[in-house]
Amino acid sequence: MKTYLDCIPCFISQALEAARMSSDNEEVQKKVLLEVMKHLQTVSFDSPPPETSREVHHIIRQITDTEDPYRKVKYQANRTAEKLYPTLKKMVIDANDPLLMAIKLAIVGNVIDFGTTNRFNINDMIKIALKHEHISDEAYRDFVETLDNAKTILYIADNCGEIYFDKLLLEELSARNKEITYVVRANPIINDVTIEDAKTVGIDKIAEVIAGDAGSDRSAPGILLRYASSVFLEKLETYDMVISKGQGNYESLSDVKRKIFFLLVIKCPLVARDVKEDVGKLVLKVKK
Repeated sequence: MKTYLDCIPCFISQALEAARMSSDNEEVQKKVLLEVMKHLQTVSFDSPPPETSREVHHIIRQITDTEDPYRKVKYQANRTAEKLYPTLKKMVIDANDPLLMAIKLAIVGNVIDFGTTNRFNINDMIKIALKHEHISDEAYRDFVETLDNAKTILYIADNCGEIYFDKLLLEELSARNKEITYVVRANPIINDVTIEDAKTVGIDKIAEVIAGDAGSDRSAPGILLRYASSVFLEKLETYDMVISKGQGNYESLSDVKRKIFFLLVIKCPLVARDVKEDVGKLVLKVKK
């Protein structure tokens, strides 16, 4: 997915938010914005938005001398989701179709996102998923058929907090004796999951956890193939099933020439236009 003019103010807003998380010094915040705006003048609109975010957040970390501006909100998101997990697990167990419920809740978890300006209440979204939110029947049938025939699954993660919602689906996949690789970021970027975060939640006991961009000195809020590790690229090509979580991964992988199941909550009008769904919609989309 390419970058649009509408993305530019979003990058600036995000930069200001991260700068304020990193420093109370208004001069430092001003310097961040000026440097980010300077960089935005060089952006290629043919590249996906996560490419620009990768550089914008590198600028922020350099100027503020802060390794992880979102550390506190990541911790809070994980603690909130951890408390919800037993209730969510019961919802899956009690459901008529536990796999479908696990998918819907994994998608709901995608609302825990500081990479967008449009944010939703997690408890409200859980109620929607439980009561009446429907995902595409055709996409779900395709998911189940692909899953039944798969031995290996590549699961590309997105955000902290959301990983507890991912865990519900990973447990359903693992119960079907699938070999799962869970893909995270090599470096802190916004509130995206790192190896440390995944291990804290116990994902490493369900799946192999790898950094999709291992070896890079900075990460993007989405898997960019030009910075991806050889291990990730090999698994992307050879694994039987690929599941991708969130907008950032959709933006960076939607043009990849292989079948991918995208699970996301639409938080951006531009993504909504590309996916052909409404903002706020829970989406399971197959791109082949």
